[in-house]
Amino acid sequence: MSTGTVADMVDDLRQQIDSGALKVDEKLPSTRVLMETYGLSNNAVYRGVALLKAQGYTYSRQGAGVFVRDRRAMIGGARRIKGITQPGESIHWRYSVRTQAPDWVAEYLGEGECVERARTVRRGELILQASRSWVHIDVAAVVPEIDEPRPVDPESTWQAVYAERSGVPVRVVSVSVGSRLATEDDREALSLGEGACSVTLMWNVYAADERVIGVGEAVYPSDQRVELKIS
Repeated sequence: MSTGTVADMVDDLRQQIDSGALKVDEKLPSTRVLMETYGLSNNAVYRGVALLKAQGYTYSRQGAGVFVRDRRAMIGGARRIKGITQPGESIHWRYSVRTQAPDWVAEYLGEGECVERARTVRRGELILQASRSWVHIDVAAVVPEIDEPRPVDPESTWQAVYAERSGVPVRVVSVSVGSRLATEDDREALSLGEGACSVTLMWNVYAADERVIGVGEAVYPSDQRVELKIS
C-alpha cells in the first residue's frame, strides 16, 4: 500500500489495531518500513505516529520503539455506555458519595451537589484502570442506585439504565486524552509504587437532551516512570 498521505497511514494502522491485526503491546514497524509501505517521508511518518500516540493508540518505550496501547482507553460511544469490561476483567467498587462538584466538573454539570463514583477494573490481580465519574444529582431521581458503591445493573451502566428508564438517549459528546504526574489518589487506586510516575487519562462527557448529566475520568498506568530533578 502506498498512498503518500499521513491520514491514510494513520487510518490503516488504527484499523489494524482495532481489528486485532496489531495486538496490544506489539511493536509497530520501524520508521523505514512505514516510509516504504506508505510512501511517506520520515517527518511525515513521525507526525503520523505522534497522532496515534495522542489518540491513545500507541505508546513509546525509550530506546525500544513504539507499541500498541490497550484499546480499552479509546472505547467510545454506545459501547462505553453499555459497559466497558472485557472477558477476564472485573470491576471493584471503591465508593459512591454525594459531594460538591469540583471546579472543572462544575463547568459541565453546574455548581452544587453531585454523585461521585469510583472504581477500578482488574484482570486478575492486575489493575488496568481506575476511574471516577461525577453524575448530576437529578440522575439520582431516575437511577437511585448511583448512590451505592456497586453497579446499577450487573450487565450495564448508569448511563444505559438512565436511558432505559427515562426514555432519553445518553450519548458521549466529548472524549479527550492526556497525562499527568500521579496524584496520591491515583497511586492508591492503581497500587503504584514509590517514586514519581506519570499516568494516562481519558475524560468523557455524557449528555441527554443536550444537557450534560455526567463527566468521567479514567486513569491508566503509564508505561514509563519519570524522574524529577529539582535544582
